[in-house]
Amino acid sequence: DKTRQYSKIILTQLEENHESARYNYQAARMHLGRGDLKNALAYFKKTAKLQPNYKLVFSEIAKIYLQMNDKNKAIEYFKKSIKNNPENPSPANNLAVVYMSMGKFEQAKKVLEGQLTKHPNNAALKYNYEECVKNLK
Repeated sequence: DKTRQYSKIILTQLEENHESARYNYQAARMHLGRGDLKNALAYFKKTAKLQPNYKLVFSEIAKIYLQMNDKNKAIEYFKKSIKNNPENPSPANNLAVVYMSMGKFEQAKKVLEGQLTKHPNNAALKYNYEECVKNLK
């Protein structure tokens, strides 16, 4: 079974080099794939500690908190992701969506406006901005 083999390789690599952001990230993805949020969270947090700007690791953490229904923690980690990836509009877009799901449309609008000045042609930002404005009327 390929999945089991892949998992074994990841865990072996991690054992040999437990301070590798890459291997911790891969281990987190493996646990996430198994639906093991607790271990996925632990490995993503270790990745973030080792290399805060590794991929969108803070967004990965935020998404797990969303799955755990902890929107405040998700907001905290999407904000960290924005700080560590200022050129990527995705974390801010996700933050805005969380705000909108909480009925915080003014905050969402502010986040989206800030991103739209940098990424005026981003379809996801534009769509969420329009949705947000509709709810403010």
